[in-house]
Amino acid sequence: MEDRKTYLLSQQFEMTFTQDSDCCDSGDGQFLKIKTQNGGGGDFYVIETERWAFDNIPELVTTLMRFYHKHQNIKSKELE
Repeated sequence: MEDRKTYLLSQQFEMTFTQDSDCCDSGDGQFLKIKTQNGGGGDFYVIETERWAFDNIPELVTTLMRFYHKHQNIKSKELE
């Protein structure tokens, strides 16, 4: 019988952030989902939200960088 290796064909990493509603939103809170998907050709990023209000650009960049640093800790390799 020949040796067969198993390869990782797809992976997904996901984080969901939450915050209180802003003054123009009557909801119960706001949710921002950031995830990666990989169908074999490399990771790409997906952002999903109904509403995510922020006061300034650096605040949003900080959230994105939190995701980025967590994602950098993931390493893909051949499964044994």
